[in-house]
Amino acid sequence: MKVVLKLFLVIFVFGLTSCRDAKKEEAEDEAVIEQIENIEQETEEIEESIEVKAEELEEALSELDSI
Repeated sequence: MKVVLKLFLVIFVFGLTSCRDAKKEEAEDEAVIEQIENIEQETEEIEESIEVKAEELEEALSELDSI
C-alpha cells in the first residue's frame, strides 16, 4: 500500500509541476505572438509609406518629363 501511495504522490507532484510549466510557456507564447503582430503592423505601415512616397516620386518624374 505504501508503494502505491508513494507512486501516486510522485505522479501528483509531477502533474502539478508540468501544469505550471504549461501556463508559463503559454504566457511566453502569447508574448511572442504579440511581438509578431506588432512587427506585422509596423511592416504594413512602412509598406504604405513606401507606396505613398513611390507615387510622389512618379508624379515628380512625370512633371520633369513634361518640362
